[in-house]
Amino acid sequence: MPPYPSDTPDPGRRSRFVTLCQQLLALAVVIAVLTPAARTVTMDVRPADPIDVAPGGLGLRSAEFPSTVPTKPVATDVDEYPLTAPAGRGRAALRASAKALRASAKAVRGGSSITSDPLPVEGYGTVGVTWAPGSKVDEEGIKVLVRTKNHGAWTGWTEAEFHDEHAPDPKSKEARGARPGTEPILVGEVDAVQVQVATKQNAPSDMKLAVIQPGEATATAKQTPSIDTGRLAAREGETVEPEAETPEGDTGTDGEDLDLQAGTYTPRPKIYSRRQWGANEAIRDKGSLSFYEVHAGFVHHTVNANNYTPDQVPGIIRGIYSYHVRSRGWSDIGYNFLVDRFGRIWEGRYGGVDRPVVGAHTSGYNQYSFAMSAIGNFETARPSSAMLNAYGALFAWKLSLHGVNAASTAQRVGSKTFRAINGHRDAGSTACPGKYLYAQLPTIRALASRGQRGWAGREILGNYIGGAEADLLTRRKRDNRLEIQALTQREGRWMITRRVNTGIDISWATALYKAGDWDRDGYDDVLARRRGDGGLILFRGKGGARFHPSYLLIGGIPDITLLSAVGDVTGDGWPDLMGQRKGVMRIYPGRGRRGVGASYAAYSGIRGSQQVGVGRWNGDGAPDSLVRNGGRVTLYRGNGPGGWTSSRVLPTSVAGYDWIVGMGPYSRRASVIVRRASDATLFLIPRTRSGFGAPMAMNRRPNYDLAG
Repeated sequence: MPPYPSDTPDPGRRSRFVTLCQQLLALAVVIAVLTPAARTVTMDVRPADPIDVAPGGLGLRSAEFPSTVPTKPVATDVDEYPLTAPAGRGRAALRASAKALRASAKAVRGGSSITSDPLPVEGYGTVGVTWAPGSKVDEEGIKVLVRTKNHGAWTGWTEAEFHDEHAPDPKSKEARGARPGTEPILVGEVDAVQVQVATKQNAPSDMKLAVIQPGEATATAKQTPSIDTGRLAAREGETVEPEAETPEGDTGTDGEDLDLQAGTYTPRPKIYSRRQWGANEAIRDKGSLSFYEVHAGFVHHTVNANNYTPDQVPGIIRGIYSYHVRSRGWSDIGYNFLVDRFGRIWEGRYGGVDRPVVGAHTSGYNQYSFAMSAIGNFETARPSSAMLNAYGALFAWKLSLHGVNAASTAQRVGSKTFRAINGHRDAGSTACPGKYLYAQLPTIRALASRGQRGWAGREILGNYIGGAEADLLTRRKRDNRLEIQALTQREGRWMITRRVNTGIDISWATALYKAGDWDRDGYDDVLARRRGDGGLILFRGKGGARFHPSYLLIGGIPDITLLSAVGDVTGDGWPDLMGQRKGVMRIYPGRGRRGVGASYAAYSGIRGSQQVGVGRWNGDGAPDSLVRNGGRVTLYRGNGPGGWTSSRVLPTSVAGYDWIVGMGPYSRRASVIVRRASDATLFLIPRTRSGFGAPMAMNRRPNYDLAG
C-alpha cells in the first residue's frame, strides 16, 4: 500500500505514515565526537581488529569519551559528469549532449564499454555512478570499476558495488524518480578519479559520475553523543496536538526525572546526532518523512574503506548523505543508523531515533524494519569488537521499543518471515553486509538478546494497596468516593478480599484509569477524567492506598474520544495514553507531571464506545488494546511506537456486561474484569489463544457506578 502524504489515513485502513510537519519530533540534539584526521584513505583494505567481545558486555566505551565534531551544518559539493546521453531527445540535443560527455564508449562483444575521462577530486572525495530511472539493468548486467590518481600514480581498478535491493520501497513516493546507481565509493584525498563501465547490453541512458566533496567544518568542538536515548522522554512542555515541526534543541532533564529501575528496561545506547556529523537539513525532502512499523532489523555495510580515522567519519557520512539525496534522488540518507569501526553509533535518516522511520535500505521491507550500516567494506575486512558491541546495544534497544525479542526466528516482515536480526543478503541477492560481518550475525543476535531486559515495565499496573495483584478502582454510588478493591485467589477462585475507602470525592469523574507509575516515583498513580472539558486529573500515589493532593494534568481535551491508559507503549519508561482525535487514533506519550508529549498517529479512525488497555495481550513485548463496540470486542495488536498493526474481533460477546476493566497479568495471563449488568456480579476473564477464556465469578458489586 502506498504511503499517505499526510497524517490523515485512508478510511478503514491503518495510519501508516505521518508527514514531518504534523509531528513534534523533539529529540535530544546536542553535539558529539571524533579525533585527529589522516590525509588519505586508500582503497586498499586490510582485516580490522580481531573479534573480542566480552560475554554479556554491551558497555559502549566509545560513548564515554568526547570526540571532535562539527558544531554547524557543513555544505557539500556534488559535481556530476555525464557518461551517456539522456534518452528521448532530438538530434540537435543529442549532438550537444554528446559533446558534453566526459567519457568514451565502444561496442564490445555482448555489450558495451565506457571509460570516463580522468576527473578532478577536491577534498576527501566520495564517488558513485547513477543512470536514468526506469533503466532495465540488473546486478549481473553491469560492472563499474573505479581507480584514483595521486601524485601522478594511478591505483588499480576497484569494483563499485551495485545492489538494486538497496533502495526505497518500489511503490513508495520516494521511489518515484529515484535513480539507480552504485554504492558510494570513498576515494579520500586524491587528485583524480576515473571509472570504467562494462554492460552486457547497451549502456543505460543518462549515466553520470558523481564526485562529492563533503566539505570542511568551519567550527568544531569536543563532544560526547548528543542523543541520550535514556532521556528522550524528558522533554519540556505539555503539548497535546503538534501544529508544526519542532526545532532541534536541548532536551536535558530538569532534575525531576528518575532513572529507570535497573533490569526493567533495556539499556539505552547514546547516539551521535545528525547535527554532529554536520548534516545540511536543507537538502533533504521534508515532505517525504514517513513512519510505519518495526518487526526486524537489518545489518548493512557502506562498502567504503576501512582505515579511516575518527575525525573523518562525519565527512564520510556527509558524502553518503549527499550521494543518496542529490545523486540518487532519495529524500534523505537511506540508513536509519550508521556505526563506525570505533563503535560509535550515528543517527541516519531524520525523524527520531525512537520512532519507526521508514528508510531506504532494504527494498520491499523498509516499512517494517530499520537498518544500521557499518562504515567500511566487510567483504575484505573483519568488524571490530567495538562495532559488534554497538550493533548488539542498538538492536537490543530499538527492537525492544517495538516489543520484538532479539532472539526471535519468526518475525513477519511484510509478506515474508525473517529473524529479528538479519543481514541485507537475507532479503535479496546481494553480498551485503560482506562475508566477515555477515559471519558475525550470531554474535550480534546473542549480544542483543542478552542486552534485552524483558517487558514487565510495559504492562498496565495498578497496585495501590500492596497485594500481589493489581487492584480495581471503583466509585461508590452513595458518596462518590474513590474506593480501591484488592483481589486475591483462594482455592482456585478469585475474589475481592479487601476494600479501602480513600476519602477522595470523584463525583465529577466520567472515567477512571489505572495509570501505572505515571510520575516514576515508585508508586502507582490514578487518572480521572473530568466532566465538561474532558480534562485529566492526576492522583499521585504514595503507597498504602494513599495519595498526594490532586492536580490538573491536562485540560481542555473534550474532543479526544476512546481515551485510555495503555501502559508504556513507546518503550521509554513512561506510561502513555491513547485516544482518538479528528478521526485518527493517536499515541499521547506520557511525560510524568509535565503531562503528555506531542501525539502522533497510531491507527486510522475506529468505531467504538470504549478502549481498554490490556497490556501484552498477544504475548509479545508491546502493549495491546481492546475496543468495545456494542457487544463486540476487537483486539488491536500493538507495535510500540509503530502504533497498532492489525485487528481481530474476539469471538465472545460482551453485550451483557456494563464494565470492562483491563487488569494486566493475573497469574501470568492478561485478564479483564467485567460486571454483569443484570445483577452486578463481577467476573475475571483471562486471555486465551482464541480471545476470552471462561468467566470466573467473583463478588457482586451493585453499589458502584464507575470502575477502572
